[in-house]
Amino acid sequence: MLMHKNYLISIIIVTYNAEKHLGALMESLQTRINDQTEVIVIDGLSTDSTMVILHEYYKCISKVISEKDSGIYDAMNKGISMASGKYVLFLGADDRLLINLEELSMFLKDDKTIYYGDVLLSPSNKIYGGKFNTAKLINRNICHQSILFPKAVFEKYQYGKDFRLMEDYALNLKLWASKEFKFSYLEKTISVYSLMGLSSLNIDLDFKKDSLKLIFRYFGPIGVVIKLFNPIRNFFKTSKNSLS
Repeated sequence: MLMHKNYLISIIIVTYNAEKHLGALMESLQTRINDQTEVIVIDGLSTDSTMVILHEYYKCISKVISEKDSGIYDAMNKGISMASGKYVLFLGADDRLLINLEELSMFLKDDKTIYYGDVLLSPSNKIYGGKFNTAKLINRNICHQSILFPKAVFEKYQYGKDFRLMEDYALNLKLWASKEFKFSYLEKTISVYSLMGLSSLNIDLDFKKDSLKLIFRYFGPIGVVIKLFNPIRNFFKTSKNSLS
């Protein structure tokens, strides 16, 4: 078990009955982390062989707990409370780390900057991300598997309990609007994001219902206009392409 106390990056992994994919994630970590990385696993009291698999990779795991939680974001908050790195990266049990963290570490210089890159979508093998501006964020989220949050973010904020699957989006909107932290794009593919995961296969109806309220709260009337205008713009863009 790694005992380095001056971690640069804390990787937080939330698991529950993850035996099907967990081994591939852990294999990706083994060759890409260094002694400035701690790996924290928050398990929701799995009943399959998740804990057995984690034991097989104990050399690259710094901390692990297995107990009941009230959902993904409760587990993520637990991981945050245990993290000692200057930056935090969240990965799902069915994701994989792509970038070597030695390469990434040279960019992590400012603890008031949220660094983000791209993800490789699985199984489509398409790149998702690019540089965001306000309009783009209002219409789509930055994938949290591509974000390096300074731990300082979570000294003031944590994931809420209002949305079962989209609390990460809600927090990104809040952080972007607050301007307390700068967002900086790294033209790097950070991880493989599985489209077969829970949040990809389900719709967060509460977030869908409240999204305009959130956008108005953080960006005012102009934010709502941007959100409502986007489907119209896409419709005319699609129609134009179909006539070409």
